[in-house]
Amino acid sequence: MLRTRTGYSFRHSVGHLRDVIARLQKCNYSAAPITDRASTFGWVKWNHLCEDKKIRPVFGIELAVTDSINAKRPTVDHWVFLAQNDIGDINRLTEIATRQFRYQPLLTYEQACHAPGVFKIMGYKSQLDHVDHGTDLFAGLSPACSRGYVTAIKNKKIPFLAVGENVFTIPEQNGFYEVVAGRNSSMQSYPQHILTQDEWEEAVSYVGFSKTQLNDIWKNSRQILKNCTAKLKHGKLLAPERPVPLLKMCEKGAEKLGVNLKDSIYRKRLHHELTLIEEKEYEDYFYIVSDICEFARSRMIVGPARGSSCGSLVCYLLGITTVDPIPHGLIFERFIDINRNDLPDIDIDFSDQHRHMVFKYMSDKYGENRVARLGTVAMYKSRSALSESGAALSAPRWMCDAVAESLIERSSGDSRALLTLEDTLKTMPAGKELLEKYPAMIVAASMEGHPRHYSQHAAAVVIAEKPITDFVAVDHRSGATMCDKYDAEAINLLKIDALGLTQLSVFEDALDMAGLARDTLENLSLDDQDSFEVLNKGHFAGIFQFNGMALQSICKQFEVTDFNDIVQVTALGRPGPLASGGAHEWIRRKNGINSVTYPHPVFEPYLNDTLGIVLYQEQVMEIGRNIGGLDWGQVTALRKAMSRSLGTEYFDQFGDPWKKGAIAKGVNPNDANKVWDDLCAYGAWSFNKSHSVAYGLISYWCCWLKAHHPFEFAAATLSHEKDPDRQIQLLREIVSEGYSYEPFSPELSGEAWTVDYREVDGELLEQPVLIGPLTNIKGIGPKTLAAILDARKNNVPLPEKIQKMLSKDIVTPIDTLYPIGDAFKRLIPDPSARNIITPPTPIIDIKIMEKDYEVMVFCTTSKINPRDENEVINVQRRGYEIKDGPTASLNLQLTDDTDTVFGKIDRFKYLKMGKPIVDRGRPGKSLYAVKGVVRGGGTFRMILIKQLRYIGDVDGGSNSIG
Repeated sequence: MLRTRTGYSFRHSVGHLRDVIARLQKCNYSAAPITDRASTFGWVKWNHLCEDKKIRPVFGIELAVTDSINAKRPTVDHWVFLAQNDIGDINRLTEIATRQFRYQPLLTYEQACHAPGVFKIMGYKSQLDHVDHGTDLFAGLSPACSRGYVTAIKNKKIPFLAVGENVFTIPEQNGFYEVVAGRNSSMQSYPQHILTQDEWEEAVSYVGFSKTQLNDIWKNSRQILKNCTAKLKHGKLLAPERPVPLLKMCEKGAEKLGVNLKDSIYRKRLHHELTLIEEKEYEDYFYIVSDICEFARSRMIVGPARGSSCGSLVCYLLGITTVDPIPHGLIFERFIDINRNDLPDIDIDFSDQHRHMVFKYMSDKYGENRVARLGTVAMYKSRSALSESGAALSAPRWMCDAVAESLIERSSGDSRALLTLEDTLKTMPAGKELLEKYPAMIVAASMEGHPRHYSQHAAAVVIAEKPITDFVAVDHRSGATMCDKYDAEAINLLKIDALGLTQLSVFEDALDMAGLARDTLENLSLDDQDSFEVLNKGHFAGIFQFNGMALQSICKQFEVTDFNDIVQVTALGRPGPLASGGAHEWIRRKNGINSVTYPHPVFEPYLNDTLGIVLYQEQVMEIGRNIGGLDWGQVTALRKAMSRSLGTEYFDQFGDPWKKGAIAKGVNPNDANKVWDDLCAYGAWSFNKSHSVAYGLISYWCCWLKAHHPFEFAAATLSHEKDPDRQIQLLREIVSEGYSYEPFSPELSGEAWTVDYREVDGELLEQPVLIGPLTNIKGIGPKTLAAILDARKNNVPLPEKIQKMLSKDIVTPIDTLYPIGDAFKRLIPDPSARNIITPPTPIIDIKIMEKDYEVMVFCTTSKINPRDENEVINVQRRGYEIKDGPTASLNLQLTDDTDTVFGKIDRFKYLKMGKPIVDRGRPGKSLYAVKGVVRGGGTFRMILIKQLRYIGDVDGGSNSIG
């Protein structure tokens, strides 16, 4: 069969690749063509599976062909194109089609008939008067062909080939197809699954061909497949110019940075890194990336980099990163896996307002045809599969939500990791109830892990030494490859992540307003106490990473005294440390409540920096290597198991050799067992220290600007912050410190926030004023803004319409800094009339006491997070105890105008109080009076909710009183 569609036809057909190949083998086919609709996204994975299943892959695509690409509604037929000797021929044809996109990628009949290097197979409704025989042109005989069409093709003497019309893999998947394809679905009377030869002959028997004729068509089809010998190509690393050796570049960088390479530590580290880079033939990669960074740093603020590249001294000296790994104790082996030859990842953050310059530079330097953005494919996750299938099959949302809340959680290394939804539906009470009432919902299990849609990757760029289309197709509309990052790695295409970070744009604008050089932040010392006081005062608004509740909650419980505290909080403020108790223990040790202990003195050098707690992946690696005697291959495998949450079922295999090595170094066997258990418990959520340091730097730079240039930092932050709630939070801090702002000024406002240093009698006011932009005013968009600015520039009167707009009572989203309190006053001016007697407590005043105490808050639910008490992490914390009875619970973030606090509705109150919140939704909008108990004696603020009443909505909707 010469046409095989899979799920990578994106809502035109369905089929997991593994299932499609299994069906082809069951049909006894010796070759496996993949011909998805306007997509080659499945090729690399298809090739891998075919190799694994010992069946020969054939690469093709299905594209629409029309007589007029400019018609309002082009009439199309879908042709199959199979690569003969070179997959590049398909890739180049695909780029032409996407360049001519109209509702879908299109080819003209002339382009289709004369496409070089491919077999062309017409569909079942071609306009034959536009068909020029050309070369290697065939007609597809499928169950969709009409008798008249077949007769016309006979008259034109175009040879037939056997073609199917599959939109799903096996007959039982028609429901799967209808749900995923939605309005694109088209159920027909002819078979739409992958056919065996006998099934195909029966399906086309109505056209009147003899058995012999059908056998000849089938024989010709097999011969065409044999003649398709094209294979995937693997790229080679682009060879850039090498003006000087890397060592010389590093020495020049060291001189500029003030690094003493005569120091034995630096000298040995540099030699070690350069030796490994040379052995693995990575030099060209470092030339390319350093060149890009050099270009960018002269034109914009570039981040310190992110991830493991900050553990490389070479990266620091070449200007790729701004982190010296030596004083921070970062290790090179976290960056480059010495046991593998795939290129390491260097992820770099660029100012998002200037990042386009980086993309253009790469394209100009290496050639537009050799540079492309990377594509990406979104797969159905458990929740999206439930949501979409539930909507299609009219299953009640609350039943689907109940299943979502009870999802079985597995580590990605678990053999059934991709069967989470199937097992939940078949074994969990909510799943069984849903299937009992809506048995068709089992289709959601098939959707899990199935392609959903594709798009352009947010940051990644692919560079090749030859035209990209030699290796992979490119969608001309987005300039993105029809492969994802895993595919690019598999065919050895160089991928560079050029990420856009808004915070860097904030820095650029703030420094410009303050009259400071662009390199000011990189040259700061890391011991400025005023910067630490920003966090100690709880002034988190606008501070990178600290806008979320997790880091704020940790930071409020101890005093930040040095940069290392910021680095460690960055690693602690994640779900693993918070849920497992690691963050709680760290805080108690930091505050001197609990003593710092080590399981054995030999561990102290690796854990003293983190108060005896395993916090970083680098610590796991060093303990594994230096104490347990594991080789680098084992250490890297152990680290990856932990960073990918592969779970104890995977990394326990390293336990016995590690314990043996530790015992050989004098560690007591009982201590060795305990430390290994701790590594498995804490190491499972250990974080990349290199990343913590890099992003900790960005947080510190925010604190420094806020401490020393508060107005410029605030103006820049507000200009790049589109969320009015976060703007209000920042303005509230400004006002609390005695400063002032104006939402807008008819005379002074421009297109961004500014700082007005006003003069009185020729002297500057003691405190400047923040002035909001004109776009804060409802109704002023880009055109009106341009008209106002143009009138000011030319000193001419404003148009009458704009004058009227500016003379009315103007309302902006930031007129009040207390929108939640104002909404409560509007909705319930007299709380006692609603039987609310207890006065509300501002959330900022909620403190942790020795004992539990009751509190009432007026708030909105800024985050709504349904949970299940039998989730894996909860079960582990309870010593693997499984809860009976109801298990659904609800985690909330409760927010008022002063602060945010964690709220919990337990499993016994979920149905009465939690479920209505989930059903209502509207986080940040719905208002509640919440009464509960603040847990005493801990280090984490939390309200265990006992009573709750819905009051209304901030925006005063029709259901504003409840």
